[in-house]
Amino acid sequence: MSLFAEHGYSYRAYGFKEAWTLYKSNFVKSNLSFYTFMGLDLILIYGLYLMIQLPHQTIIHLAATFLNIFLVALVFLAYTVSLKLQVYFDLSYQNTLKLAFIGIFMSLSAVAKVLLGSVLLAIIGFYMPALIIFVGIGMWHFFISDLLEPVYENIHEKLASK
Repeated sequence: MSLFAEHGYSYRAYGFKEAWTLYKSNFVKSNLSFYTFMGLDLILIYGLYLMIQLPHQTIIHLAATFLNIFLVALVFLAYTVSLKLQVYFDLSYQNTLKLAFIGIFMSLSAVAKVLLGSVLLAIIGFYMPALIIFVGIGMWHFFISDLLEPVYENIHEKLASK
């Protein structure tokens, strides 16, 4: 995403040496945020699995199940916003997490498009698994980088005014 932010769609400007330097400099911070969000999502998904297994479901169980699904989507969207934030801002780990969850609500239309597009890419990947391996991840990164530009601009505007 850093290469895309710098060079855009001019693929001839992309270089392995620059990509390797960016990879080494962002490795720890990126993996730390990924495993944090993935851990939260896995805990919520396991809770969702346990909620579905309970016998004698009531309306309270159904409400808790939908809340759990909403929280899984919220954590996923916070991860996508944090990817965009890591490209443009040099924030601490805690501030990245906080700003990612706040950034979700700064442009709800962009975040809804990211969620819908990610679901569609997952459905396409389910029917064509090889597509995920060869094109899916890069296509998803280009997709979220373009769609989350209003979130970045809004955060940048708020931080620049302080």
